[in-house]
Amino acid sequence: MLLDTLDQKTVDSLPHLPDVYDAYGVQVNALSVSEIFALYEHTGFLYPEKAARLFPHLAQVRENWRRMLNAEESLLYVLTAGDKKRGRASLAVWRTTHHGWMSQHLVCENNPSASRAVMLAAAAGAIRRGSDLSAQNWFRPENRFPARVFGSMEQTIGESLSSVQRHSYFALPRTLSLSTEKRIRVVPYSPSHKEALLEIASAARGRIYVVAEELEQDVEFNAVDQLYRGVGLRRTRHVWLAFLANKEEPIGAAIAYRGPLGVNFSYLENRCDLLLHPTLPESEVLAAAAALLMASSAAYEDFELDEIPVIAEEMATHVLFKLGAEFLRHYCQGIWLQDGHPRFYRHVDGFYSKLLARMERQEQQAALIGQER
Repeated sequence: MLLDTLDQKTVDSLPHLPDVYDAYGVQVNALSVSEIFALYEHTGFLYPEKAARLFPHLAQVRENWRRMLNAEESLLYVLTAGDKKRGRASLAVWRTTHHGWMSQHLVCENNPSASRAVMLAAAAGAIRRGSDLSAQNWFRPENRFPARVFGSMEQTIGESLSSVQRHSYFALPRTLSLSTEKRIRVVPYSPSHKEALLEIASAARGRIYVVAEELEQDVEFNAVDQLYRGVGLRRTRHVWLAFLANKEEPIGAAIAYRGPLGVNFSYLENRCDLLLHPTLPESEVLAAAAALLMASSAAYEDFELDEIPVIAEEMATHVLFKLGAEFLRHYCQGIWLQDGHPRFYRHVDGFYSKLLARMERQEQQAALIGQER
């Protein structure tokens, strides 16, 4: 990494890799899968809508977590801090691409010091390992706490190293038959389509997305799939591109991610990213979306759910309703690249420092009021 002076100062201030977690008072994989899930329920992280979609598959989800945790931090690790008396915090981190990780399921039992510890330990570990080319997290924009922490990171990290994009999350019935039109040509990805894929992905989601999702290196996830195969699981990616008939410029793409069910409780490990070119005429959006989603359904023939999780931009929202998809919620995808890790660390540290200082002032004021009475 080529870092500026402040970033290098941040790196130099961190404990060395063998000491990272101890330095923050954080434990790695200290809880069993049952204990982790119990903590999620206790903290209310599994709100009714999410729980209803997860619980029918809970036995398989638990088994997938168990297998990934057995891979000794190469696929999934869970950081915890605090204790039952003061309150615990937990953060799960799993490998979504060969060199990229997703931080998720941040829960806390009213102990922001513990929450700060797991966040900073995860960031420090990523910096010290030096092999994590990107990181990402997903959060609901109406969830005030993560929106305040992660929604503002572009201003701190910079748009050249990070992005926060708002998407719509739909559930598309897996057996739904969508009509297609001859003027839209959809083809499965092959290496000859690499430039076209990079073109549409850059136009629809931006350069940060392209880099973090490693679309330039391993479109079909052959490398990361080998790691998952080691514990009897799979991690694959399937892509289809859409063109107007007789034209070579892509107008859209469907990127179907497949992975162990329930690694993410919103099933983002199995999402289908629907990409449409921002300049696509509104009259073509419905036909393009229908053709791409119909083609990509082939990747979900053995999917355990009755619906395909679809992530789309705002321009596709109205047509997804027309196609019979159910809107579930909005999500923001936050991404930061390797050179942005030190800035992300400072961003999180600065946020929690202000939060803890404000809480301390409030406690002091409460104590003074109590003494006056």
